[in-house]
Order: sequence, then structure tokens, then C-alpha cells
Amino acid sequence: MNNLAAIILAAGKGTRMKSERAKVTFPIADKPMVQRVVDTALSMQCNRICVVVGYLKATVISCLEEDERIEFVEQTEQLGTGHAVSITESLFKDRDQDILILCGDVPLLTPQTVNRIYQEHVSSKASCTVLTAYLDDPGKYGRMLRDDEGKLCGIIEYKDASDDQRKIKEWNTGIYCFKAGDMFDALRNTSNNNQQSEFYLTDTVEILYKAGKTVSSVVLEDLMEVSGVNSQEQLAELEDIYVDKIRKKWLNSGVVIHNPNTVFISDDAIIEADVEIHQGTVIKGKCTLEKGCVIGPNCYLEQSTVCNDTILQGHNILVNAIIHEHEILEFGVHAIEESSYE
Repeated sequence: MNNLAAIILAAGKGTRMKSERAKVTFPIADKPMVQRVVDTALSMQCNRICVVVGYLKATVISCLEEDERIEFVEQTEQLGTGHAVSITESLFKDRDQDILILCGDVPLLTPQTVNRIYQEHVSSKASCTVLTAYLDDPGKYGRMLRDDEGKLCGIIEYKDASDDQRKIKEWNTGIYCFKAGDMFDALRNTSNNNQQSEFYLTDTVEILYKAGKTVSSVVLEDLMEVSGVNSQEQLAELEDIYVDKIRKKWLNSGVVIHNPNTVFISDDAIIEADVEIHQGTVIKGKCTLEKGCVIGPNCYLEQSTVCNDTILQGHNILVNAIIHEHEILEFGVHAIEESSYE
């Protein structure tokens, strides 16, 4: 078993969403964005996942699928990322445990990228490994500071940075892997003497560097993975990107999709080769489409199975249904089962 855990920061309100709803509960492709982050941690076989909640905590907790590895810690005051992580210390007694720090409003980070961070962290025997990225103009992201040998020696937040530091093109994505004991020790040495009067998790990098600890980094390849959600417009843009990736995966796996931009496919769906999907179709939840079946235009499928060589002529609705092989479901016919699904 991995000696790996995760802390997911999900306490903020997200005022720029123009909503009273907790930001991390907004859905991306039919799943709350924080659930997608939890799913990434689960895919890494984390033995403990601590979700830091705050604003409308009950709605955040209730939107997540139950799992015995998930625990919740409440941040009653918004005192910064360093404070949010520090309040979880009582859960982590093993100082040698590795802990991923993930953001509840960054839903497109892939397990592949997280695994790269973890592998670098383990192989370099680092106290901290940071996911960084490069842009010609990183805007108001924190900048990565390196010493004369190119070693990562600190992170400076934009508001606290000098003009020269703001010219640095390497920036902080906010994704980390820490050795638990070193992280909590460093957090106890942070202060809120900065422009925002907050306790920054980023300050731990300089503290660990000055203590002679190893600080590693991994450079992100696809910047879209760390795109956060700060508005309804950004939410819609990220959802389009995510759903398009799902469609392209199936298009490159022998599935025919007519007018793909009109088709929604859940990432939980299983679709075999030589399936044909017509325009306007919505496939939600854990649907299975077996080889050779044809889904006509404007169909809605939820938690259903369509077996081999079956034809749905169009405008069909399936919920919790099984359509057996070689059947033809005539235009407009519904198959809605009353049994609930998990």
C-alpha cells in the first residue's frame, strides 16, 4: 500500500461565482468539481483523504460520494492555505507519511500528473515537491524562486513580489507533495506578516530549503490541468474542454459519433467498438453500450445498458434499463425502471 494521503482544500466561498453556493460543489460534466479531485486522490490509492471544509460545509460534505478513507476538518476562519493545512495535523501521526495537497476547485488535474509528482517526490527523497508551470506572463500567480544552482528555494506571492520577481516566468500551481513531519514543522514557523495577513503554505518551501531539506519540482505539461474555476464562464469553458476529451477518446477507440459537439458522454460510460451515436444524445452515469449498437438522435440514457447490435431509433429515454441484444426500440419509446441505482 502507498504511504500516501491527501489534503483537499475546499473551504472557500468563491465570491466571483456570483452565487451563494459553495464553489467546489458546482458540477463539471455531471460531477461536483470537488468529487473529481477526490476521485484523483482515490486513483492514487491514498489511504486517507482529508477534505478541509468551511463555507456551507454541509453541502460540500453531502455532495461527495461516501468512502471510508474520506475525513472532514472544518476551517472556521479563512486565515490562508497554511492555516488550512495546519489544522489537519492531528490526523497525521506518521511523520514519514507523504501527503498530497490538492485544490478542490482545480478539477481537471489528471492522475498521471499527480503520479509524476509523487514519483519525483519519492525518488528524490524530498521533503516537498511542487508542481510548477511556465508562462510568458503568469499574471498574479506566485513566482518560483531558485538559487544560483537552480534549486528551488522559495515561492513569493504576487502581492509580496518585487518588480524583478514578477518578471519570473515559472509560477506556482498550488499542487504539492510533502513529507508530513517536515510540512507540519515548517508550518509552525510561518507567519502572517504579508500583504494579505494570511499564513501561506508557500512559505514552507523557503523554510525547508533553509533547513537543508530537499525541495523538488515537476513542470506541468498541459496548463489546462490546473485551470481553476473563478466564474460561471470559466466553469462552462472547462466543462466543454473536459467533455470534448471524453468524446475524442471514444472517437479514437472505434466509436462513430455524429455531430460530436452535440453529444454528452459521462466519463463513467463504457462504450465498445463499432457503436454508433447520433447527434443530440446524452449518456449519463454508468452506461454500457455494447458492440454494434446504434443510438439514434436525441436519446437520453442514464445508468443503462444497451446490448450488442441493438437499435434505438431516436428520441428514446432509458433510465436504469437493460435493452437486450438485437432489439429495436422504436422512435420515442421510453424504458424507465423504478429501481434506484448506486
